[in-house]
Amino acid sequence: MAVTIKKDLNLVFTTASGKEHRMTIPDYREGITDAEIKTAAAGIVVTGVFEPDGFALAQLSGAKRVDTTTTDVAVE
Repeated sequence: MAVTIKKDLNLVFTTASGKEHRMTIPDYREGITDAEIKTAAAGIVVTGVFEPDGFALAQLSGAKRVDTTTTDVAVE
């Protein structure tokens, strides 16, 4: 029986137009702190590398660590 663990960091930004933009980063580092997440997200905003629908990301409005464990079921 195989067990798979998936770890995603879900970031939610507000764009300059006021709309919400979501970003999922897979396989975040074990032990990452809230402060490190905020600092990394601020770097994404400051560099301006993402412009969804032509609008820059203005600020981080939310973040979640999502850990999913999947276990295969033996059917035979």
